[in-house]
Amino acid sequence: MRRVPTNSFHASVGRTIGAFVSGAEGDVDSFEKAFARYAGVKHAFLVGSGTSALYVILKALGDFSERNEVVIPAYMVPTLTLAISRAGLSTRLCDIDRTTFNMDAAKLGNSIGKKTLAVVPAHLFGFPMDPAPIRKMAREGSFFVVEDAAQAPGAMLGGRRVGGGGDVGFFSLCKGKIISTFRGGVITTNDPDIGRAVRREVRSLKEPGPLFDLRLLVTLVLLAGAVRPAVYGALLPIIGRFKSTTVHARFEPSGATPFVARLGTGQMDAVDRQVAARVKNGTTLLSGLAGVPGIVTPRVISGAVPSFNHLPVVIEDKRVIERLRTSLLARGIDTARMYERPVHHIYDLGYARSPDPFPEAAFIAERLLVLPTHPLVSEDDILTMIDTIKRTM
Repeated sequence: MRRVPTNSFHASVGRTIGAFVSGAEGDVDSFEKAFARYAGVKHAFLVGSGTSALYVILKALGDFSERNEVVIPAYMVPTLTLAISRAGLSTRLCDIDRTTFNMDAAKLGNSIGKKTLAVVPAHLFGFPMDPAPIRKMAREGSFFVVEDAAQAPGAMLGGRRVGGGGDVGFFSLCKGKIISTFRGGVITTNDPDIGRAVRREVRSLKEPGPLFDLRLLVTLVLLAGAVRPAVYGALLPIIGRFKSTTVHARFEPSGATPFVARLGTGQMDAVDRQVAARVKNGTTLLSGLAGVPGIVTPRVISGAVPSFNHLPVVIEDKRVIERLRTSLLARGIDTARMYERPVHHIYDLGYARSPDPFPEAAFIAERLLVLPTHPLVSEDDILTMIDTIKRTM
């Protein structure tokens, strides 16, 4: 019988049920200290989501500068622009590198200026980008670097975990992430002044309602087995209700509860094992798909070890995508399109559409598919994905 890998999400759900029923207090401070140790930073702050984390960061940075523009990649979680707007700032975009799928630092000069408060490079899908060129530009241009490690807990660059390479950074603990409490985010920094400003903003956040913890617990219990490919297809009608399929028009920042901290703490000891399993699965997939015609996989930069929140692949002939997704789902493998349009095609940020100012982002958005790499993906599942993709392409 094939051994099913241990999943820290499942284990932590089980451990927190008893604590929830007994009314035991969660320790937010303990979780923040544990996360700071893991990320290799001096300060960590728990909030209600990754988007809330960016909002808090930008409000805090207002203590240090009156500039009002924030630069994010043109292919990225689109709702970040709502956090920027909510903070009273404007969004500017930078195109991405077609080989890494991350922000192209060589094109950043076209997006920054005297109004730039911060640049937000992202380690998208857990694949590190090198923030060093951006840090150099930040020193020269007097703006902040906000490291988006939302999808990248455990990813390594130059022998260190990502998340502490900018002035301030943030992670997401939301559904589908390596450390998942379904709702949650973490801010990280080594700067004591920024840390104090962030702490003040965190304390001003609205707390979730009294039924939040109970609804969250029920959701987690229902979804705990859903990530197993062997049962995913049968549960898809239910699971689909939890997937985001609409573009958000507004954003409400929020704090986190002690229950969220407790759930996160229950996963911290197992993060390295989780990441190791993802690295094994993702590396095997990368190797198996190397050289397949019509497939482009992300280039891993020198000195980087991705944490493989997912494995993104670009299908050059976009007409093939839905046929490939259907074939994989028939064999129990769910995939996702993630962000099917670049940010400026979703929200009106004042950019022209023709010619497209961010052609690489537009190209990848229409063609990108993500494959699962989490620890419950088996070796057979990996072989199934490789075989199905080869046959379909």
